[in-house]
Amino acid sequence: METHKHLHREQSYAGPHELYFKKLSSKKNQVMEKNGNNRKLRVCVATCNRADYSKLAPIMFGIKTEPAFFELDVVVLGSHLIDDYGNTYRMIEQDDFDINTRLHTIVRGEDEAAMVESVGLALVKLPDVLNRLKPDIMIVHGDRFDALALATSAALMNIRILHIEGGEVSGTIDDSIRHAITKLAHYHVCCTRSAEQHLISMCEDHDRILLAGCPSYDKLLSAKNKDYMSIIRMWLGDDVKCKDYIVALQHPVTTDIKHSIKMFELTLDALISFNKRTLVLFPNIDAGSKEMVRVMRKKGIEHHPNFRAVKHVPFDQFIQLVAHAGCMIGNSSCGVREVGAFGTPVINLGTRQIGRETGENVLHVRDADTQDKILQALHLQFGKQYPCSKIYGDGNAVPRILKFLKSIDLQEPLQKKFCFPPVKENISQDIDHILETLSALAVDLGGTNLRVAIVSMKGEIVKKYTQFNPKTYEERISLILQMCVEAAAEAVKLNCRILGVGISTGGRVNPQEGVVLHSTKLIQEWNSVDLRTPLSDTLHLPVWVDNDGNCAAMAERKFGQGKGQENFVTLITGTEDLLLMEGMSVPKDEAVGALHLIQAAKLGNVKAQSILRTAGTALGLGVVNILHTMNPSLVILSGVLASHYIHIVKDVIRQQALSSVQDVDVVVSDLVDPALLGAASMVLDYTTRRIH
Repeated sequence: METHKHLHREQSYAGPHELYFKKLSSKKNQVMEKNGNNRKLRVCVATCNRADYSKLAPIMFGIKTEPAFFELDVVVLGSHLIDDYGNTYRMIEQDDFDINTRLHTIVRGEDEAAMVESVGLALVKLPDVLNRLKPDIMIVHGDRFDALALATSAALMNIRILHIEGGEVSGTIDDSIRHAITKLAHYHVCCTRSAEQHLISMCEDHDRILLAGCPSYDKLLSAKNKDYMSIIRMWLGDDVKCKDYIVALQHPVTTDIKHSIKMFELTLDALISFNKRTLVLFPNIDAGSKEMVRVMRKKGIEHHPNFRAVKHVPFDQFIQLVAHAGCMIGNSSCGVREVGAFGTPVINLGTRQIGRETGENVLHVRDADTQDKILQALHLQFGKQYPCSKIYGDGNAVPRILKFLKSIDLQEPLQKKFCFPPVKENISQDIDHILETLSALAVDLGGTNLRVAIVSMKGEIVKKYTQFNPKTYEERISLILQMCVEAAAEAVKLNCRILGVGISTGGRVNPQEGVVLHSTKLIQEWNSVDLRTPLSDTLHLPVWVDNDGNCAAMAERKFGQGKGQENFVTLITGTEDLLLMEGMSVPKDEAVGALHLIQAAKLGNVKAQSILRTAGTALGLGVVNILHTMNPSLVILSGVLASHYIHIVKDVIRQQALSSVQDVDVVVSDLVDPALLGAASMVLDYTTRRIH
């Protein structure tokens, strides 16, 4: 009963995208009304694979219901007739259509040459069929190489062509094939307003373009299968729950086969790591599919307990599977088109559908250089529910198409021209764009200053705010809240998506509770202080708190010298208290710090130089003890005094350390603000589910 209600809501949904389907010109309607034919229109529908049949079948059913106006001939070719791809011609027979002609046109090999040879074989076989059938019009769908052979044959034999889904933009060779078919076709049924505008820009006659919506939506928006759980269990197992599984459908990209195979490997790795039950459909017959199947078998997908690998799912059942999935992933046009009708979250991978119009349910991963990026996309998308989209149709395409067919004047001459404008992409749903805008508020509670910064995922400090750190508890809390509220408001203007707040502070901290247990004496009145609660209540964001030393180490691991290191130690060299020496220039009432000591040493102050040597030697001995007890692979010196200590520390290691650890590298941090970056890394790592 739940599904029935859900799909009924989709059917009644009225959004801005469906309004343009009602705005067909009155001139076109008048032409369609007056142009009648005195005899039945003989229509040949040619279908090449399971995908195009899902779009053509509703039209075929419509034609079949009007025998007074139409005669229907069905030609089946392509992968429909291949056992490895499910012998999908059987679903046409099950739909009670008489298949007039079956043409075996596929040359096996699944590479570029085999695709060309298949087109050639179809071109050789089709003339006899078309001469025998003598259709008035041939209906061709989409952008497949088989469809190009059909359109070429019909155009050269002066048979009118009605092209379904022209004017759209996707990626790879499909665009070229689709637009080539547009140039061959005489009439066009498009699915979106943008596609209609593209066809007009390509100099197609406006009166020969019908904005109808996608025929498959006629079935999608009226689907009312109450027993969807039996379908889910049949394909995915008895223990699978609604919205707790994934549907994966990924095809090779024929213009970059090697990269698409690599991306498929990364997809499978991410799905294995994500650990959810997944229905994987085999790829189509394009060049590269054989290699993709090898990848599936190499990773044991067909025998993995979490995966079900299948060659074909009947469209009626596939509708229910994607409608109730937790997510769909891959590069099939179905993901960016049909699945939007249900609001199911989709992850679109690579360039195959790069220019498609999509609903807000689609997240794009253009170039997955690592499994981690796809895994992050799965975490972002899985289990969400988006508004149902009607970008591609309102459920009334077939009646419009039948009316359009009836309007065709068979005495009218045929003409063609060409032009094409660019389409602006919406990058707000791109995984790279999202990762670039993910940010954290970082707070550094220093002895002198209180600093707040907006830090991006890449470790860039987008904006920083600095105020003198008040001495009393009340003033300090008030200032922290004020600065964070201002920074959060500024982040909106800077297009930064704040994920949380990280706080770096001196002293002992309970990170689990977000409490400063005991601070350094430089931060007075700051013991047993709960920092998490007031910030979280004010900003409505998660808050993390940790010691400044730990934060510096986390910053090095994520952004600095420790990136990629298995184990390392970070040592902070910071403020020196009450070191006023001869030769120092310190303004009145300013606390003496490390910078003043460095200034005095540079000016030749012997005592300052001695202090630096003594402290550096002590630090060196401390590093030797760390090397002997912890055996790290790297030691990072951080803070304002690090560059002054590095040579002394290395000398002590050479003189005092065991030979087995003397080769351990000791480096100076190259991070400008390790405390802020470390505070940010707590937020960015946790909220994007990164594991270190």
